[in-house]
Amino acid sequence: MISLAQVLEQPIVLASFAASFLILGGSFLLFRYHLCREDTAKQERQSSWFLTFVSSFICTAVSIPFVIQFCHADLDMELLAMDSRFHTGFVCFFISYLILDLVLGSIYYPKHITLMTGWVHHLFYIFTLSWFPRLQISSMFTVISILELPTLVLAIGSMVHEWRSDFLFGSTFFVLRLVVHAWMTVALKKYHRIQFMWIVAVIVYPLHIYWFYGELCTDADQETR
Repeated sequence: MISLAQVLEQPIVLASFAASFLILGGSFLLFRYHLCREDTAKQERQSSWFLTFVSSFICTAVSIPFVIQFCHADLDMELLAMDSRFHTGFVCFFISYLILDLVLGSIYYPKHITLMTGWVHHLFYIFTLSWFPRLQISSMFTVISILELPTLVLAIGSMVHEWRSDFLFGSTFFVLRLVVHAWMTVALKKYHRIQFMWIVAVIVYPLHIYWFYGELCTDADQETR
């Protein structure tokens, strides 16, 4: 394990944070300006999903080739225990998104930053992901970023109601966040060189169940109206 100071000394870390804050923050403000003629409620709702949409799109797109590589390597867990400038920079990108979502959300869409799926979720991931470069396992985040696919589906449907697909969201969430995540937890316990990573996966799992249950309840409530 390397120290936090050694992580911050890497040029890719500061460059990634700077670029991520600039691009994500700048694009958000441009999007807000585009919504200036919309009513307040619509502005807040769409604004609350913009950063999530951008982040989940990038995470899903970036992870796909690494997921393919992982599958072609017969699910070799060593591919989830490596580091490189790219993987480290990608972790910094996602941490930047989490920070911006809390900061900008507190200003522009406070009603949509809930305790569980907002503050608890984001702060937990900021803390957890900050250890990945120190443990030199940032490649793990790049591969598991495929789990952001259901978030992408939900973000698109939340921003453009006509494109909402509860079935697509529910099916991708069930397969990736519940089934694949459960398998990954077992695989981490058996094969990953960082022995406590499976415990982190176990801690995250109830958050997935909570979110999945919440979405099912929301859909059921809408059907009865």
